[in-house]
Amino acid sequence: MTGHGWRGWTAAALVAAATLTAGCEIKAGEGDFSFEFAAGAASDTWTRSYDLPPGGRIEILNVNGEIRAEASPGGKVEVTAERSAKAATDDEARELLNAVQMREEIGAQRVRIETIAPRMRLGGHKASFVVRVPPGVHVDLRTVNGGVRLVNVGGEVRATTTNGGVKGTIGAASLVEARTTNGGVELSIAGAIAPDGEVRLTSVNGGVRLDLPADTKADVSARCTNGRVSFADLPLAVEGEQTRRRVQGTLNGGGARIELATTNGGVTIGRS
Repeated sequence: MTGHGWRGWTAAALVAAATLTAGCEIKAGEGDFSFEFAAGAASDTWTRSYDLPPGGRIEILNVNGEIRAEASPGGKVEVTAERSAKAATDDEARELLNAVQMREEIGAQRVRIETIAPRMRLGGHKASFVVRVPPGVHVDLRTVNGGVRLVNVGGEVRATTTNGGVKGTIGAASLVEARTTNGGVELSIAGAIAPDGEVRLTSVNGGVRLDLPADTKADVSARCTNGRVSFADLPLAVEGEQTRRRVQGTLNGGGARIELATTNGGVTIGRS
């Protein structure tokens, strides 16, 4: 290729790249990925309510967007999803939004809602969920790009995300499991943990913090790879050798099993 030909090709490529960049700006926040286009937007609200008895389970499987679960005194599980889509034009955004499926599986003891996005579509979409949960109903919340927020839910609580954090408060619980890859986990348990209960909080790139009532009875294991483990204001009786990256001990004689772990970040055990 001649020098003039190479320079001409390079200039054309730069112009094309600049044109694409001007048309579409991709932004990434903390666990919340969005596609900002020059035009084209559509949104709607999806709502449902379900009858689930104590011991029943509500499962939410999302792709892009936060999931928030909060305790409710009502007798029904109420689910609201604020959905949005962006594309080059409004018509394309509406087409994309209509192509996003909200798949429901409804049973007497279990309700599962899954967001299924179309493949190979130019544009971005998001669904932000709010789930109101009556007493005694368990939750299993999973998203990929977005955080999980918990407000006084209890029983069995599972929260999983890839790009985002898990934060909030837990009431009386028998199982608490929170996992993330890129983000932190910060939970405060205000109620009692069942004597045979379990709390498992893990992250890869982010810190882990758990706050507990001072009278909690538990066997505690906390570890990290790049960071340190710290605890304060709790009567933790250390068992074996304690290091800045690994602590094992008991609270008030032991009881429920608590496991806290991360790779890149610290682990903190505090008092709620």
